[in-house]
Amino acid sequence: MEIANVYTDFQKSLLSYIRSKIRSKEDAEDILQNVFIKISANVHKLSDEERLRNWIFTITRNSIIDYYRVNAKNKNASIDENLTEQLSEEETTDSVKGLDHCLNGMINNLPDEYKEVIIDSELKGIKQKDLAEKYGMAYSSMRSRVQRGRERLKQLFYNCCNIEADRHGNILSVESKNNCTGPCEPCAE
Repeated sequence: MEIANVYTDFQKSLLSYIRSKIRSKEDAEDILQNVFIKISANVHKLSDEERLRNWIFTITRNSIIDYYRVNAKNKNASIDENLTEQLSEEETTDSVKGLDHCLNGMINNLPDEYKEVIIDSELKGIKQKDLAEKYGMAYSSMRSRVQRGRERLKQLFYNCCNIEADRHGNILSVESKNNCTGPCEPCAE
């Protein structure tokens, strides 16, 4: 994968995206330059060219957030709190597209002892202390059951999906594995 081709393919769209978030044209061009420095330094780490677009836009979003953090410290630019939140939401939405389609199927494949507990704790947001009362269990036992349920759910995802994460654990992309006919088969659609 040649960096010159990447630059040619993405330069205009990245600059437009950055300009939609940054007022200063010069600062936007500086951010774009920094993005391509990061890309050229790390492109060899990317194993799948199909994930290139998501990876590049993740780098760009993070660079924009860094720009606002640095300038907020210097008090040269005002931070738009909503922008940082919006960028984080965009990243989450883009990066977990495949996961939301198969979450219910994955949860339904959990053993019964974990299924309801995971639905209550993770989807409904019920606190573990309240769950312990609901299920008539000791709090420490409920904590262990929730943790084991989370681990089983995580294992189901890793068995059926190729999940690429950055060094911080943020999900970059999700794809169904070719040989999976299990609960995440809908992810392949």
